[in-house]
Amino acid sequence: MKRFIYLIFILLIGCNNSKTDFVVDLDNQEGYGIFMPSRVILWPSQDTLNYRNVPKDIDEYVVRSLPLQKDQYFWNKYLNKEIEKDQFEKIVNYHNIDTTKLSHEYIDCEVLILIGTKKSKRLIIVDSDNDEDFGNEKIFEYEYPLSNEKQKEIEDSLPVILTQYEYFENNQLFTKETKIKPSLYKGSLGLSFNTDNQIEKKYFLFASFPELKKGNISLNGQDLEIFVSNGFLGVNYFKDKVSLFISSNADSLPSELEGDIPYQIGDVFNVKGHDYLVDSVTKWGEKLFIKYIGLNNKPIGITEGFYMPRFEAKHFDNSIFELNQHPNKYILLDFWGTWCNPCIALIPELKELNLEFENKDFTLVSVSYDRESQKALDFIEKEQMNWKHVYVSQTQADKNSLVEKLKVTSFPTTILISPDGKIIARNKTIDELKEILKNAL
Repeated sequence: MKRFIYLIFILLIGCNNSKTDFVVDLDNQEGYGIFMPSRVILWPSQDTLNYRNVPKDIDEYVVRSLPLQKDQYFWNKYLNKEIEKDQFEKIVNYHNIDTTKLSHEYIDCEVLILIGTKKSKRLIIVDSDNDEDFGNEKIFEYEYPLSNEKQKEIEDSLPVILTQYEYFENNQLFTKETKIKPSLYKGSLGLSFNTDNQIEKKYFLFASFPELKKGNISLNGQDLEIFVSNGFLGVNYFKDKVSLFISSNADSLPSELEGDIPYQIGDVFNVKGHDYLVDSVTKWGEKLFIKYIGLNNKPIGITEGFYMPRFEAKHFDNSIFELNQHPNKYILLDFWGTWCNPCIALIPELKELNLEFENKDFTLVSVSYDRESQKALDFIEKEQMNWKHVYVSQTQADKNSLVEKLKVTSFPTTILISPDGKIIARNKTIDELKEILKNAL
């Protein structure tokens, strides 16, 4: 339930004064780094795609389109009368498209990828020079089918292909390049296509953009490495897709693969008692902007060593839950759901933990993340989960909820909070939590 680009930081404003805003130059590297890799699905096209020179010895194939400038891509289709006005208006509103910044001329901003079968092999051909001609491209062959375990094993070694495309920006047409990693392996992903074309139904095609950024920065005499990801789903850096890690230890880097939680645009990080805001990043990720906020000896965050952020939460009876309702208590937040088998398996251990410490300065609070509050409440009563409970709806987005504020993306998640509001343990085992509480109490 959890998702690599690296980034080099070269300060444009002096390193000696850490109490200023910073503009940082960013440098591209290939790979995923310490982030969770992600990929887009290339769906069967509803339109006729123009291409030529498919090798004659391919038994069967389909061609899919990968748009790299989606606003211009939809604008192209609208101008070509492939999309009705009403449908396009919905797309404009959903994607917040400004058509005044787009070209009325056709822009070749999509890359065509062929996937097919030749004898016993699956193959992929990427139109890497963007000329709609598959005859002058390299053919990549893949073993198929493979077990899920074998797919995972070879995923990192799949080829990365340098590809050209057109991009319209600031009233100018550019030819750009990007690295694309195509894959035909869907693993355990349950996926099917709603199409009458039986050949289209046979082929699954994915693509990611494994370009990384990594860098170094010095703040308050501390050297830091910073790693940034744009989600690997496209070529641009959009505010809601950017993630980054900040590390002072090159020998022990954080990793999203190991459950560490990255910062996002708008988050605040603290270096030696000073708060800094990750303010913004440019569209192409070549510059990052960091703002100095000020002194803060109680830095707010979501990982161990930081203090709890402000949040809004309610019990099942709609009464408010706040940390200050439990003064001088160690509070364990247990994030779970009735749909989560590992969460249910953890309940006996939580009962044992609560029984051992409930008469001491300790409070257990389970945070139910479910679609229906009554279903969760019935489950709680049935399982005799005799401690405090908070409910967060899966169906109603709330940026101030405990799940959103603490960036809980995997279940179960446990977070232990000290009486002064500091997070002292996140995702520790029950035995580890017992040891921490014994020493503390």
